[in-house]
Amino acid sequence: MMVISSCRALPRRLLLLLALLAVLALPAPLRAQGEATPAAPGVAAPETAPDPAPLDEDDMIAPPMVDPRSVETQNVAPAPDPLTRPDGFGDPAGMQPVPVLMKKAHAKWDDAFTTIVATLKQIDAEMARLKLKANGASFIIYTSTDDLGFDFEAAVPFEGATAEKPKDGMEFSASPAGKALRFTHRGPYDAMDPTYEQIANLLDAKDLEAQDVYVEEYRSDPRSTPEDELVIDIWVPLK
Repeated sequence: MMVISSCRALPRRLLLLLALLAVLALPAPLRAQGEATPAAPGVAAPETAPDPAPLDEDDMIAPPMVDPRSVETQNVAPAPDPLTRPDGFGDPAGMQPVPVLMKKAHAKWDDAFTTIVATLKQIDAEMARLKLKANGASFIIYTSTDDLGFDFEAAVPFEGATAEKPKDGMEFSASPAGKALRFTHRGPYDAMDPTYEQIANLLDAKDLEAQDVYVEEYRSDPRSTPEDELVIDIWVPLK
Protein backbone atom coordinates (compact mmCIF):
# COMPACT_ATOMS: atom_id res chain seq x y z
CA MET A 1 0.00 0.00 0.00
CA MET A 2 1.51 3.24 -1.05
CA VAL A 3 1.14 6.75 0.24
CA ILE A 4 -0.07 9.88 -1.34
CA SER A 5 2.73 12.05 0.08
CA SER A 6 6.49 11.76 -0.43
CA CYS A 7 6.71 10.07 2.96
CA ARG A 8 4.69 7.12 1.66
CA ALA A 9 2.15 7.62 4.41
CA LEU A 10 -1.63 7.74 4.50
CA PRO A 11 -3.21 10.40 6.74
CA ARG A 12 -1.28 10.10 9.96
CA ARG A 13 -4.02 10.38 12.50
CA LEU A 14 -4.59 7.16 14.38
CA LEU A 15 -7.74 5.47 13.14
CA LEU A 16 -10.50 3.78 15.05
CA LEU A 17 -11.48 0.29 14.01
CA LEU A 18 -14.73 0.25 12.06
CA ALA A 19 -17.66 0.24 14.47
CA LEU A 20 -19.43 -2.64 12.75
CA LEU A 21 -16.68 -5.10 13.67
CA ALA A 22 -17.98 -7.63 16.18
CA VAL A 23 -16.43 -10.59 17.90
CA LEU A 24 -18.34 -13.78 18.51
CA ALA A 25 -18.22 -15.35 21.92
CA LEU A 26 -19.48 -18.71 22.99
CA PRO A 27 -22.44 -18.69 25.43
CA ALA A 28 -21.34 -18.01 29.01
CA PRO A 29 -22.25 -20.62 31.66
CA LEU A 30 -25.44 -20.04 33.55
CA ARG A 31 -25.07 -18.56 36.98
CA ALA A 32 -25.89 -20.83 39.87
CA GLN A 33 -29.22 -20.22 41.49
CA GLY A 34 -29.19 -18.28 44.73
CA GLU A 35 -30.16 -19.63 48.08
CA ALA A 36 -33.80 -20.55 48.62
CA THR A 37 -36.04 -17.91 50.16
CA PRO A 38 -36.81 -18.78 53.81
CA ALA A 39 -40.35 -20.09 54.35
CA ALA A 40 -42.86 -17.87 56.11
CA PRO A 41 -43.45 -18.60 59.85
CA GLY A 42 -45.78 -21.53 60.38
CA VAL A 43 -45.41 -22.75 56.78
CA ALA A 44 -43.36 -25.80 56.10
CA ALA A 45 -40.57 -25.26 53.64
CA PRO A 46 -40.84 -27.34 50.46
CA GLU A 47 -38.52 -30.26 50.20
CA THR A 48 -35.40 -29.59 48.19
CA ALA A 49 -35.10 -31.74 45.11
CA PRO A 50 -32.08 -34.02 45.17
CA ASP A 51 -29.18 -33.17 42.89
CA PRO A 52 -29.43 -34.98 39.56
CA ALA A 53 -27.12 -37.89 39.07
CA PRO A 54 -24.05 -37.21 36.89
CA LEU A 55 -24.60 -37.87 33.20
CA ASP A 56 -23.01 -40.95 31.75
CA GLU A 57 -20.78 -40.44 28.75
CA ASP A 58 -23.57 -41.72 26.49
CA ASP A 59 -25.90 -39.02 27.85
CA MET A 60 -23.55 -36.08 27.19
CA ILE A 61 -24.84 -33.50 24.73
CA ALA A 62 -22.50 -31.84 22.26
CA PRO A 63 -22.23 -28.03 22.53
CA PRO A 64 -24.31 -26.09 20.01
CA MET A 65 -22.61 -25.05 16.82
CA VAL A 66 -21.96 -21.32 16.68
CA ASP A 67 -22.29 -19.73 13.28
CA PRO A 68 -19.71 -16.89 13.00
CA ARG A 69 -22.04 -15.27 10.46
CA SER A 70 -24.35 -14.32 13.31
CA VAL A 71 -22.52 -11.00 13.27
CA GLU A 72 -24.56 -8.46 11.36
CA THR A 73 -23.50 -9.40 7.87
CA GLN A 74 -25.22 -10.58 4.77
CA ASN A 75 -25.76 -14.29 4.25
CA VAL A 76 -22.77 -15.43 2.26
CA ALA A 77 -23.01 -17.33 -1.00
CA PRO A 78 -19.89 -18.65 -2.74
CA ALA A 79 -18.00 -15.56 -3.89
CA PRO A 80 -17.55 -15.03 -7.64
CA ASP A 81 -14.06 -14.90 -9.07
CA PRO A 82 -12.88 -11.38 -8.17
CA LEU A 83 -10.70 -11.27 -11.28
CA THR A 84 -13.84 -11.18 -13.42
CA ARG A 85 -14.80 -7.81 -11.92
CA PRO A 86 -14.12 -4.84 -14.22
CA ASP A 87 -11.40 -2.45 -13.15
CA GLY A 88 -12.49 0.86 -11.65
CA PHE A 89 -11.18 4.36 -11.23
CA GLY A 90 -13.25 6.44 -8.86
CA ASP A 91 -16.35 4.35 -9.44
CA PRO A 92 -19.00 4.93 -6.73
CA ALA A 93 -19.87 1.63 -5.11
CA GLY A 94 -21.11 0.13 -1.89
CA MET A 95 -18.95 -2.16 0.20
CA GLN A 96 -21.06 -5.05 1.47
CA PRO A 97 -20.05 -6.62 4.81
CA VAL A 98 -19.06 -10.26 4.83
CA PRO A 99 -17.80 -12.39 7.75
CA VAL A 100 -14.02 -12.49 8.05
CA LEU A 101 -11.32 -13.97 10.23
CA MET A 102 -9.14 -11.01 11.14
CA LYS A 103 -5.68 -10.45 12.62
CA LYS A 104 -4.04 -7.16 13.58
CA ALA A 105 -0.37 -6.68 12.73
CA HIS A 106 2.38 -4.12 12.15
CA ALA A 107 4.73 -3.81 9.18
CA LYS A 108 7.71 -1.68 8.19
CA TRP A 109 7.59 -0.12 4.76
CA ASP A 110 10.78 -1.94 3.72
CA ASP A 111 9.16 -5.36 4.07
CA ALA A 112 5.48 -4.41 3.90
CA PHE A 113 4.32 -6.86 1.25
CA THR A 114 6.23 -9.76 2.82
CA THR A 115 4.58 -9.02 6.18
CA ILE A 116 1.12 -8.80 4.61
CA VAL A 117 1.49 -12.18 2.91
CA ALA A 118 2.88 -13.80 6.07
CA THR A 119 -0.08 -12.51 8.10
CA LEU A 120 -2.57 -13.83 5.56
CA LYS A 121 -0.91 -17.25 5.73
CA GLN A 122 -1.26 -17.23 9.53
CA ILE A 123 -4.98 -16.60 9.09
CA ASP A 124 -5.14 -19.45 6.55
CA ALA A 125 -3.63 -21.85 9.08
CA GLU A 126 -6.08 -20.83 11.80
CA MET A 127 -8.98 -21.10 9.40
CA ALA A 128 -7.93 -24.66 8.58
CA ARG A 129 -7.84 -25.49 12.30
CA LEU A 130 -11.36 -24.10 12.68
CA LYS A 131 -12.48 -26.09 9.62
CA LEU A 132 -13.66 -22.96 7.82
CA LYS A 133 -13.31 -22.32 4.10
CA ALA A 134 -11.95 -19.14 2.55
CA ASN A 135 -14.57 -17.38 0.42
CA GLY A 136 -13.44 -14.41 -1.63
CA ALA A 137 -10.64 -11.88 -1.90
CA SER A 138 -8.57 -10.93 1.15
CA PHE A 139 -8.66 -7.41 2.65
CA ILE A 140 -5.90 -5.26 4.12
CA ILE A 141 -7.24 -2.37 6.22
CA TYR A 142 -4.74 0.35 7.17
CA THR A 143 -5.45 1.71 10.65
CA SER A 144 -2.43 3.99 11.26
CA THR A 145 0.78 4.93 9.45
CA ASP A 146 3.99 6.86 9.96
CA ASP A 147 7.27 7.28 8.09
CA LEU A 148 8.61 3.93 9.29
CA GLY A 149 5.64 1.62 8.91
CA PHE A 150 1.98 1.01 9.54
CA ASP A 151 -0.58 -0.89 11.58
CA PHE A 152 -3.09 -2.93 9.65
CA GLU A 153 -5.80 -5.55 9.87
CA ALA A 154 -5.62 -8.54 7.55
CA ALA A 155 -9.06 -10.07 6.94
CA VAL A 156 -9.98 -13.22 5.04
CA PRO A 157 -13.67 -13.86 4.16
CA PHE A 158 -14.96 -17.32 4.99
CA GLU A 159 -17.93 -19.62 4.90
CA GLY A 160 -18.89 -22.32 7.37
CA ALA A 161 -19.54 -22.59 11.10
CA THR A 162 -17.54 -23.57 14.14
CA ALA A 163 -18.00 -24.04 17.88
CA GLU A 164 -14.44 -22.92 18.61
CA LYS A 165 -12.99 -19.48 19.17
CA PRO A 166 -9.98 -18.27 17.15
CA LYS A 167 -6.55 -18.26 18.77
CA ASP A 168 -3.25 -16.41 18.36
CA GLY A 169 -4.76 -12.93 18.44
CA MET A 170 -7.30 -13.57 15.69
CA GLU A 171 -11.00 -12.82 15.89
CA PHE A 172 -14.21 -13.11 13.95
CA SER A 173 -15.32 -9.82 12.49
CA ALA A 174 -16.94 -8.25 9.44
CA SER A 175 -15.40 -6.57 6.44
CA PRO A 176 -15.79 -2.80 5.94
CA ALA A 177 -19.15 -1.58 4.68
CA GLY A 178 -20.68 1.60 3.31
CA LYS A 179 -20.40 3.92 0.33
CA ALA A 180 -16.97 4.27 -1.20
CA LEU A 181 -15.01 4.94 -4.36
CA ARG A 182 -13.22 2.02 -5.98
CA PHE A 183 -9.86 2.29 -7.74
CA THR A 184 -7.92 -0.55 -9.36
CA HIS A 185 -4.14 -0.96 -9.25
CA ARG A 186 -2.37 -3.49 -11.45
CA GLY A 187 1.28 -4.30 -10.80
CA PRO A 188 3.71 -4.55 -7.87
CA TYR A 189 2.79 -3.47 -4.36
CA ASP A 190 5.81 -1.15 -4.27
CA ALA A 191 4.58 0.67 -7.40
CA MET A 192 1.31 1.95 -5.96
CA ASP A 193 2.43 5.55 -5.34
CA PRO A 194 1.03 6.88 -8.65
CA THR A 195 -2.33 5.23 -7.99
CA TYR A 196 -2.65 6.86 -4.57
CA GLU A 197 -1.56 10.22 -6.00
CA GLN A 198 -4.32 9.95 -8.61
CA ILE A 199 -6.81 9.11 -5.87
CA ALA A 200 -5.82 12.25 -3.94
CA ASN A 201 -6.12 14.39 -7.07
CA LEU A 202 -9.58 13.06 -7.88
CA LEU A 203 -10.85 13.64 -4.34
CA ASP A 204 -9.58 17.23 -4.48
CA ALA A 205 -11.04 17.85 -7.92
CA LYS A 206 -14.49 16.60 -6.91
CA ASP A 207 -14.32 18.16 -3.44
CA LEU A 208 -15.03 14.80 -1.81
CA GLU A 209 -14.29 14.07 1.83
CA ALA A 210 -12.92 10.62 2.56
CA GLN A 211 -12.74 8.80 5.84
CA ASP A 212 -9.31 8.34 7.37
CA VAL A 213 -9.05 4.74 6.23
CA TYR A 214 -8.04 2.91 3.10
CA VAL A 215 -8.98 -0.66 2.26
CA GLU A 216 -7.11 -2.81 -0.22
CA GLU A 217 -8.94 -5.83 -1.63
CA TYR A 218 -6.58 -8.30 -3.29
CA ARG A 219 -8.48 -9.56 -6.31
CA SER A 220 -5.48 -11.70 -7.24
CA ASP A 221 -4.20 -13.93 -4.44
CA PRO A 222 -1.06 -12.24 -3.04
CA ARG A 223 0.13 -15.57 -1.60
CA SER A 224 0.71 -17.06 -5.03
CA THR A 225 0.51 -14.29 -7.65
CA PRO A 226 3.80 -12.79 -8.95
CA GLU A 227 4.01 -9.19 -7.78
CA ASP A 228 4.04 -7.85 -11.34
CA GLU A 229 0.64 -9.47 -11.89
CA LEU A 230 -1.13 -8.26 -8.75
CA VAL A 231 -4.64 -6.83 -9.14
CA ILE A 232 -5.72 -4.75 -6.14
CA ASP A 233 -8.90 -2.75 -5.64
CA ILE A 234 -8.42 0.26 -3.37
CA TRP A 235 -11.63 1.25 -1.59
CA VAL A 236 -11.86 4.83 -0.32
CA PRO A 237 -14.81 5.13 2.11
CA LEU A 238 -16.58 8.49 1.95
CA LYS A 239 -17.99 10.50 4.84
